[in-house]
Amino acid sequence: MAKFILSAFADEASETIEGQIAALKRNGIGYIEPRNIGGGLLEKTDEELEKIADTFAKEGIRVSSFGSPIGKYDIDRPFEDHLIKFRRALQVCKIFGTKNMRMFSFFVPQERLAECRTEVLRRMRILLDEAKEAGVNLCHENETGIYGQNPSEVRDLLSALPDLRGVFDPANYVMNDQDPVEGMRATLPSLEYLHIKDALRAKKSIVPGGCGDGKIAEVIRLADAAREGETFLSLEPHLFEFLAYKQIDRHELKNEYEFASADEAFDCAVASLKGILIQLGYSEREDHVWEK
Repeated sequence: MAKFILSAFADEASETIEGQIAALKRNGIGYIEPRNIGGGLLEKTDEELEKIADTFAKEGIRVSSFGSPIGKYDIDRPFEDHLIKFRRALQVCKIFGTKNMRMFSFFVPQERLAECRTEVLRRMRILLDEAKEAGVNLCHENETGIYGQNPSEVRDLLSALPDLRGVFDPANYVMNDQDPVEGMRATLPSLEYLHIKDALRAKKSIVPGGCGDGKIAEVIRLADAAREGETFLSLEPHLFEFLAYKQIDRHELKNEYEFASADEAFDCAVASLKGILIQLGYSEREDHVWEK
């Protein structure tokens, strides 16, 4: 039986580190999956990153995973340029003291999946070898347009690459007209953590967790049955068009609900997830771990 810990992409509440920490604290979340803090983390110097890490430590915030953009890169572009960025991402993980890095399996024309599979696996093996040497787990997220977009491709990747860990994102499956439960079953043998984001299939719009077709309660039950110990539920709400969105996603962000501010949208996402956990019989301990 799993014990769940909440983390979040707090850049969806604020661009600044002060705003991100405030959003986490008022929602009782002690972990962050950093992605953008006054700009992309891969573009920051060691000194800037160390200052961010020190601020987190002073405020009692820990890093669950680095929400990197690694693998959001066209398969037809030269690999060496991206490999340089990946090596910088490994340094970011070290500075932040996290063993996990969220990543992707390269943008691939979906009509060329079979043709590109060999090159995807070649690149992924190189990344995995370097990550293993650095003591970092590469955690693959199912994302639109990459090789691992659908459950069958996720299953293929995780089977072919035993060192690769899985990040499950239900909304991404919904947006691609795939069954989130099938996606979870494909990911479970290598599951590292879950992203919590929900969507409506018919409207292709993002909604708070539990309000869409992501079957979030069901997939949490599956994770609970399959895992022992602590597992992160990392909130990636996408309920409000935060400043960095256009830099990290190629798609128009459509929201079914309207919010007055990014903070309000973020708080709603947290409350929705906590509501699901309570309905499933979990309670929150004083240390903010959720267990039955």
